[in-house]
Formats: sequence, C-alpha cells, structure tokens
Amino acid sequence: MANQEIFDELLTAKQTILDLNAQVEELNDFIENASIPLHWVNGSGIIIWANKVELELLGFTKEEYIGRHISNFHADKEVIEDILSRLINKETIKNYAARLKCKNGEIRHVLINSNVLWKEGEFIHTRCFTRDITELKKAEEDKVEQVVHLEEKNKKLQREIDFLKNLRDSPRN
Repeated sequence: MANQEIFDELLTAKQTILDLNAQVEELNDFIENASIPLHWVNGSGIIIWANKVELELLGFTKEEYIGRHISNFHADKEVIEDILSRLINKETIKNYAARLKCKNGEIRHVLINSNVLWKEGEFIHTRCFTRDITELKKAEEDKVEQVVHLEEKNKKLQREIDFLKNLRDSPRN
C-alpha cells in the first residue's frame, strides 16, 4: 500500500471519529436537556444517572440524587417494589402511576415508562421516562369537587322546588 493510500485512509478514519464524536455529543445534549425527566437505575435499585429535568422536578442536586436507592424518592414503597420487580422480570412499564417525593416535601404525581438494558443476560440499567401529571391530577380532583358541589346544589334546589310545589298544591283555608 502506498503512503498516499495510508494517509487517505487515516484522514477518512479521523473524519469518521470526528463525526462519531459529534453524534455522541449531540445525543448527550439531547438526553441531558430533554424536556422530559429521564433516569437510569441499576439492578440494585441505585440511581446511576439522571438528566437536568429529573433533578429539577424533584428539587435535588446530582449529589443528593445519584447514588441513592430509587425507593428513597417514591412515596409508596409497594409501587416502587412492583416496578422494580416487573423490570427485573423483563417487563416494559407503560404509564405506571406513581407518587414521587420532592426535596421540599411536595408529592408529584407521575406516569412512568421504563424498561431495562440487558447485556448477555445482565441487568445493566433501566431506561426510565417520567411524566409529571401533578397539575392534571389536581385539575381532575378540582373537577370532582365541582361536580360534587353542583350535585349538592342541585339536590338542594330540587328540595326547594318540591317544597314550593307542596305549598302550591296544598289546600288553603
């Protein structure tokens, strides 16, 4: 092989590496700055990575969140135990309702979508997407309260109507 051919191959390989590095950088930016909370949990339930939006949702720094067991952030122990059990059994979780604890003590209602990256039968980490539905949940609760209030008002009005009908229909002296 001539020197020029080797040089050309090296230039091509170098450009391929630069292109791949640019793609990796772009993908890292995509997941770190995605508009949806994302995290990875290892097979022991330890959080090994979370993006900025996940941290912002719960109000924790990376140091306070990464390296801790995921159950520390779930309000309902049985929910996270069920999620982890399903994932360990190679199930994909879709729209699984859960309640997460924030640093400030608030509870966030979320839907979780997750599955596991497996390599040669080994649980590497979850791929978890979390959607915050707290405001939707609050709106639903407000709607239920309004319906109950309107039903009570309707019953009261019906009693008043019945009373007035009875007055109208009763014999007068």
